[in-house]
Amino acid sequence: MVRVYVARQPILDRNGKIFGYELLFRTGFTDRALISDGTSATARVLESLLSIFGLRSLLGGKKGFVNVDNSEEILKVLDLLPPEHIGFEILEDAVLSQDFLEVLSEIKGKGYMLALDDFEYRDELIPFLSLVDFVKIDVLEFNGERLKNAVKKVRTDFNVKLIAEKVESYEMFRCCEDLGFEYFQGYFFQEPQIMTSKTIEPQYAALIRLYNMLSTGKDIKEIESVFKKFSDLSLKLLQLINSAYYALRQPVKSIRHAILMLGYRNLLKWILLLMYSLDDEDMSSNPLFEEASIRGFFMERLADFLSQSKDEKEEAFMVGVLSLIDVLLGVPMEMVVEEMSLEKSIKEALLYRRGTLGDMLSIVEGVQRGKVDKIRGLQEKYGLSLSDMLHLQTEALRDYSNLEV
Repeated sequence: MVRVYVARQPILDRNGKIFGYELLFRTGFTDRALISDGTSATARVLESLLSIFGLRSLLGGKKGFVNVDNSEEILKVLDLLPPEHIGFEILEDAVLSQDFLEVLSEIKGKGYMLALDDFEYRDELIPFLSLVDFVKIDVLEFNGERLKNAVKKVRTDFNVKLIAEKVESYEMFRCCEDLGFEYFQGYFFQEPQIMTSKTIEPQYAALIRLYNMLSTGKDIKEIESVFKKFSDLSLKLLQLINSAYYALRQPVKSIRHAILMLGYRNLLKWILLLMYSLDDEDMSSNPLFEEASIRGFFMERLADFLSQSKDEKEEAFMVGVLSLIDVLLGVPMEMVVEEMSLEKSIKEALLYRRGTLGDMLSIVEGVQRGKVDKIRGLQEKYGLSLSDMLHLQTEALRDYSNLEV
């Protein structure tokens, strides 16, 4: 588990209402970010939007602007996010090449808004000024006549809206308002608010393996096997597919179902995003993830032993993997499960140990914890001997170990 931090600073319109937020990478509760890798920082903010915090929590229905440079890697995954909610700020240190301009044109063509950050007029900016929707001017750097000239230049030659950033006093706000700025951002209105949450950090080797499999169009059964081997990936996949972006029309029944709903193309981009956002110093997996995977296989084996259908076996695996999510995330099971679009039988098994799936989970937990005496009634109900249960547990361990990922 790792803790992630994202700061957001509101952008206000001329009526003082919040138009959107700039989303900023942070390494802790600090007003500055120690950024050694811009790609990783942007990727972490994007992943926070998609699955860690969610669009609704971070943006509340407003626009969100994410900083990007000309990094080739991160540009491949930007369109994972919904254009109606997201825009991108082009950083001042981006290399303004023709290739970058073409990529930005493609992004703009998909409906995303673009802003040029820390504006200072240069001839090489002309093609970019013709493309972007907003220009941000640092009013601490541009003051007096210099600020008036910058505003006049942009207003005369380009069809863009102006955002005054680093507004730190009422006087500066009124000056920018008089100059015709449409939007305002700065400490006078609000400092960046830092939001934090825990997230699961998947193993890098598993991501590489998945990326290679998706790139070469491997069968879904092979791809599903990676998720089954690494329950941390399964849990992150379920977080993603349950984010507001995908607005599920039907409950998720299985890991395979989630993969199919997302699709290979989006799955490949998501894997890339995870790879870019990983903290190099924390690539080891929590042993609880291994236990969750084994529990999933144990549930699957038990369902097979009890002659359950294929769909029921897949649901059994889901219940096993999700049964430790409250411990992994450090939040009540009720809070996690109620936010996920899952089959009613899966929810009731996790929350109340109801139904056949709930009985099976109780059996598996009893065996794994060495408390077989507490499940004697369930043993009799399903005709299970102690030997049967221990054999199924051994088979589950073998299933997990045999997955060569």
